[in-house]
Amino acid sequence: MKLIREHLLLLIICLGILLAWFQPEPGKFLKYWGMANPLIIAIFLCQGLAFEGGELHSGPQLVKAIGWGFIISQIMGPLLAYASVRLLNLQADNFIGFMVICSMAPTLVSGIVLAERAGGDSGTALVLAVGLNLLGILTIPLNLQWSLGAIVRLDTAGLLLKLVLLVLIPAATGQTIRRLQPVWVEQREPIVRTAPIVALGLIVYLSCSSQVDRLKGLTLTHLGTLLLPSVTVHLLLLIGGYTGARYLLRLQEPACRSVAIVCSQKTLPIAIAVWSIAFADVYPLAVLPALVFHPSQILCDGTLATFWKKRPGQKTAQPN
Repeated sequence: MKLIREHLLLLIICLGILLAWFQPEPGKFLKYWGMANPLIIAIFLCQGLAFEGGELHSGPQLVKAIGWGFIISQIMGPLLAYASVRLLNLQADNFIGFMVICSMAPTLVSGIVLAERAGGDSGTALVLAVGLNLLGILTIPLNLQWSLGAIVRLDTAGLLLKLVLLVLIPAATGQTIRRLQPVWVEQREPIVRTAPIVALGLIVYLSCSSQVDRLKGLTLTHLGTLLLPSVTVHLLLLIGGYTGARYLLRLQEPACRSVAIVCSQKTLPIAIAVWSIAFADVYPLAVLPALVFHPSQILCDGTLATFWKKRPGQKTAQPN
């Protein structure tokens, strides 16, 4: 049961794919009636309700951390992804899906949790996660435009507007409700935390049902080709985040660990939302790179967090 709870998101998404494989007709019907957008709104409304933000700290160290985190997450992430797909000659769905997940902002939950487990600074992790997700609303469409503009026709302004309407406003609304009515939200905590997971699975089901014939052409080799670039890009971002924070910015060790883990992670819910909005109809298998990237980053960072927890390390980088 503990294993199921820890990986419920991936299990529900895989269930959505299996249902599309064996029972696609209900999914086609729901997609025809435009159920994807209401599900996306529900996801981010619930995420806003569930997010325990606490007090966001400020200071020059955090400004440096956000600046470097932005470079790692929103500049180096897409650049490394583009280099990887070109080097490995990934095509169509793989190309698009890998660029989508690597253009995302950090996770709002797992990155913070793993950073704390690794002995990182929780305040820095929180500020990075929230700040980069807000910036990501603007940078995600721009990154997808330069990287995918030659492959697909992408309405950058339209995607930005949809991200604001379907992601930012519902999340902000949910967080506002939580701050105004914390007791009411806490009484409904199981529903608030489970509903977005179920909604994500339904979005995958709706989108894959309409392209079930292509889904059935999937092989294990297809998935295997995505694992190497996923792990490689994530590790390079992690190393870049840590070394830059430690040796360039000379942040304290806990802050360096938070920068490394948070800024190297990519959020799955927004990736699936972007895929559903812009690519699912023509490129249904573009969701697969996100499904490979997400567990690989959790496995890598979970292993690193266990190692780091046993090594407190120095507070700041020492001069040569």
